[in-house]
Amino acid sequence: MMKHLKGLDTLRALAATIVVIDHVEIIKKDNGIHNFIDNPTLIYPDGHLSVILFFVISGFLITYLLLMEQEKSGGINLKNFYMRRILRIWPLYYLILFLSYIIFNPDYSLIRILLPLFIFPNVAYALQETWDISPQIWSIGVEEQFYIVWPLLFIFISRKKKALNYIIALIAFFTLLPFGLKFINQIFFKSEEIYSLISRFFYGTKFNCLGIGTLIGFLFFRNKEYINRILVKYNFLTLIFTLLPFILWFFKFKTEHLNDELYAVLFAFSIYNIVQHPKINIDSAITRFLGKISYGIYLYHWIFVILFVKYIPKIDNSFLYNTVLYFMILSTTIFISWLSFVTYEKFFLNLKKKYEIVNK
Repeated sequence: MMKHLKGLDTLRALAATIVVIDHVEIIKKDNGIHNFIDNPTLIYPDGHLSVILFFVISGFLITYLLLMEQEKSGGINLKNFYMRRILRIWPLYYLILFLSYIIFNPDYSLIRILLPLFIFPNVAYALQETWDISPQIWSIGVEEQFYIVWPLLFIFISRKKKALNYIIALIAFFTLLPFGLKFINQIFFKSEEIYSLISRFFYGTKFNCLGIGTLIGFLFFRNKEYINRILVKYNFLTLIFTLLPFILWFFKFKTEHLNDELYAVLFAFSIYNIVQHPKINIDSAITRFLGKISYGIYLYHWIFVILFVKYIPKIDNSFLYNTVLYFMILSTTIFISWLSFVTYEKFFLNLKKKYEIVNK
């Protein structure tokens, strides 16, 4: 059994919490309620970048586990890999689709229903057929599509002497792809509709950010000792760069182009340092707990945000209203996520152990 990678649960807890806060404010704004978004004096992080952080963590962890499996068993069992992903992701994903549909009873077109059912919610978003009763599921589609393709590429790439060059080339390809498609559209079609479709698809379908995670997975596994000597030698600079993306994120620093990719690189550096540096420890009992149920927090919260924003009476006292609203949303989401984890999800996680070669 491999050692537990410190810090990842805390980072997941942070990302999930920020997603909840961001979505509360979006729903408040949509309902004409005083919100943080319309108040320039209030500063809070962008929820979209939480998903980028999730992507980098996923790319890193999956790659590291694949490398561990390859070292331990001499190869990759694709059937076991896909079964592990299915048993971890599908049960809660499909439960959320079912619950949100039953609770809100939307009048959806067939395509709007079928795309999420076949794990293409990100494509539904691009086609403006979003599952808007739980729209955050788009990122699950991106991760699932990545999980289908990455182990196949990994088998080819991992045994190459210049594996990192292949990964960098893939990252560059998916980074440049939307620009290339927009350029082709501008030359041949000049279609605003096609341009918007490309923009919506690549707004969330960030295979390059997942790829940045795979890159640090390789570095962490294969170049750990060399990089560690550098990190320890330059402790102060290491600490600054570990904190940098979170400081920029909190103050909503944003570039006009490649903002997600910039943050993915910075998050990757932070993740590596947090996991590996002997003097950096961000874990606590609370954050480890929240990190373990962060998948549930991410998927369940939208339902409770909609319900509580709708049914909690609006009052003039903004502080009191927000205190009650956030307490109800966070406490209910955390409780249901925990309950789901120890009952419903745990059943499938126990089944998943049958297909594990390396334990996280």
